[in-house]
Amino acid sequence: MPKLVGELIYAAIEAGIDGLVSPGCALCGRPRTLFHNHGDGQRICTTCYSRLRVATCSNCGRDGQRIKVHDDEGRPVCARCHERAQAPDLCAGCGKLRRLKRSSVDGLSYCRGCQARRAPTERCSICGQDSRVNARATDGGAVCTTCYTKTRTATDVCDECGTIGPLNARADGRSGAGKNLCGRCYRHPKRGCGICGRVRRVALRATDTSPDICPTCYQAPVIDCSVCGQSGLGRRATKNGKPWCFACQATEYVDSLLATADGAMPPKLKDVRDVLVARAGAPSLVSNWRSTQSLRLLARLAEQPDAINHKTLDEEGNRFSAHYLRALLVATGVLPERDEQAARLDRWVTELLAGVEDLNQRKILTRYARWHVIARARPDRHGQLRPAVADRCRQEIRMAQRFLIHLDERGANLAHCRQMDIDSWITGRQGMKVRFLNWLQADGELAEVNLPVLAGPQGPGATIDQDQQWALVRRMLHDPTSASIEDRAAACLVLLYAQHVTTIVALTVDDIELTSSGTYLNLGTEPVELLPDVADLITALPIAKPFGAARTLADPKWPFPGKRAGHHQHSKSLMGRLNRLGIITRASRNTAMLHLAATVPPAVFASLVGIDVGTATRWAEHAGGNWTRYAAERSR
Repeated sequence: MPKLVGELIYAAIEAGIDGLVSPGCALCGRPRTLFHNHGDGQRICTTCYSRLRVATCSNCGRDGQRIKVHDDEGRPVCARCHERAQAPDLCAGCGKLRRLKRSSVDGLSYCRGCQARRAPTERCSICGQDSRVNARATDGGAVCTTCYTKTRTATDVCDECGTIGPLNARADGRSGAGKNLCGRCYRHPKRGCGICGRVRRVALRATDTSPDICPTCYQAPVIDCSVCGQSGLGRRATKNGKPWCFACQATEYVDSLLATADGAMPPKLKDVRDVLVARAGAPSLVSNWRSTQSLRLLARLAEQPDAINHKTLDEEGNRFSAHYLRALLVATGVLPERDEQAARLDRWVTELLAGVEDLNQRKILTRYARWHVIARARPDRHGQLRPAVADRCRQEIRMAQRFLIHLDERGANLAHCRQMDIDSWITGRQGMKVRFLNWLQADGELAEVNLPVLAGPQGPGATIDQDQQWALVRRMLHDPTSASIEDRAAACLVLLYAQHVTTIVALTVDDIELTSSGTYLNLGTEPVELLPDVADLITALPIAKPFGAARTLADPKWPFPGKRAGHHQHSKSLMGRLNRLGIITRASRNTAMLHLAATVPPAVFASLVGIDVGTATRWAEHAGGNWTRYAAERSR
């Protein structure tokens, strides 16, 4: 229709003439005011008109953006870049310094929040609530946002769950999902952020001129800080209407947090403060500093500088925040270094023994725990007790306590223990149960009973198919998108060299030897030459942590640095990531051990992998690679 006809209809509706509604948009069909032309004289609404005006923004470089204006040189500028280019001013509603938009009602300028509060409302034709209008029904009635979402229909089928409804991603869309997905099945892709380096959900996809950006960095523009004068992530109008970078914000927050009653900061905490406010971790600190438990604990310690010691942190219990803060204080030299796993184990045993009321039982458990279990726990080659060894010690001590409780429940004690008491106790997990009984008998107890003899290992437990093992190896070696470099390197050491996860995380850069003939890794008494593809992964380590104290205070000797400052990764953390990649560490290691034992002599196998010769010989027997008994077997 001609534009004049449309204006006549709109004027008649405004004058109150009954029986008239706004014509429908030629594209979306909704009865709306049609200001724009499209095609051969068709009239379309402003929404459809803006959807058609898409191009690559000359400022941010994003493709498919709705163009708001053109700059002086005629280049397209999207709405976001146009809004950011506007100078902030005082809002006529709230009086704050914000980017404003002029109202068509009273001609004043308001911020986005005041515009939303001042938007006209109508009674929803479905629920009857007085709300802002989100859409119009076919008869022109108002539809609120909630009702519009509930009544929105579609004929598309989700390829995952089969539900018919609106789709969040299409097979041929820009999301790259490759299939039609509804809101419940669609998951935002996770990739490395081009600004902070963290692997997080992508809020802004990469273009030819910009990388993938995570939600945190997407919301933060790069500004010239009015305090330090440096360029970095921050807010444009935070410091009295002036730009303020995250590093300066974090510095002010931490200074106020660590200040004592007289406003000064304890001298011993100045290095800790410098680590916390480092630029790499400033955005995260600004976002979470009120809810971070380790910072709260640090603030309490700052009030009493003399109480900053290991004993005070031990009183906080087995909390991650206390362990994280302890590692930070040790790495900055505030606290002396100690064997943390051994200290935790000793503290745990002390608390356990304090809860045993029977004096005789407490004496027996004390001797067994301290002089048999803990005294025989072997530290690793760095002189530290491994977490897995400490956990096994706790299990053995708990099992000893349960046996004593078992005797109490049956009305017996060690002096009058009967054979039936032993037989009822030894059911399942015999190895750990019988070890305490053998110790008791060697100590002069349980002289009247007979204990079972533990059978030797019957062979490896869980294994996987060889074809599946080699498929995992090929994926980890040749598919850069399969996992991070850390996880791929660790997976290859498990799949090819049969290494424990606890051994992998405790490797140092000194264990890697680069020679003219190849790359060697010290896993046992003799270095093993790595395959070229595996060597490329190993020599690319360590990968710096993206932010926080783990990056600032990272010890360069660890190829697998952890989240705690100056420490390597925890074995359970690495094991969990490998399991999510489909690599079950125990089964994969057993399969690799059988393959190596069947192809390499036991003595060589033991020296390269880092196990005992007797253990290597037993693996060779399980793999069928031991020919020393062939003649005897044939004659039999």
